Amino acid sequence: MIQRKQTLYLFIAVIINIVSLFLPLGKLVPQGMGVAPVLFNIGIRDAQGTIDLVASPLFTLLSVNIILSVFAVFQFKRRVLQAKLCVLGMCLYMAWYGYLVFILTHSMNSGGDFKMNFNVCLPLVSLIFTFMARKGVLADEKLIKSMDRIR
Repeated sequence: MIQRKQTLYLFIAVIINIVSLFLPLGKLVPQGMGVAPVLFNIGIRDAQGTIDLVASPLFTLLSVNIILSVFAVFQFKRRVLQAKLCVLGMCLYMAWYGYLVFILTHSMNSGGDFKMNFNVCLPLVSLIFTFMARKGVLADEKLIKSMDRIR
C-alpha cells in the first residue's frame, strides 16, 4: 500500500538512513597540532587513512533499522506488527545516540573536542518520521476497528 502516509514516512526514513550511513558525523579535533580524525558510522578514520572500527555498531544499528523499516512497509496487512516494528526502530535510534555519546565520551578522555556535522541530526529526523509512521498505523488500526463495530 504505497499510498498510505505511513509507508511514505518509512521510505523517507530509509532514504535518510542510507544517506546518513556514508556521511561523516564530525571531527575529533586534537588539542595540539595534527590532522583531526573523522568519525563515520563505520569507524574513525585518522590522518594516515586507517579506520578504527570502534564505531561500527553505529553502522550496524542504522543498517538494521533500514532493514526493519523496509520490512515494516510490507507488513501493511498486519498493522499491530507494523506498529511494533516502528517502536523497535525508535528504540534502535535511541541506542544509536546512546552509543554515539559513549564513543564521544571515550574519545574526549584523550583530549580534544568534537566538531559535530549536521549529519548527526539525520537519525533524529528518521526517528521523527518513524514516530509519525507509527501514529498513522495506529490511526488506521483504530479506523478499522471502528468500521468493524459499525457493521
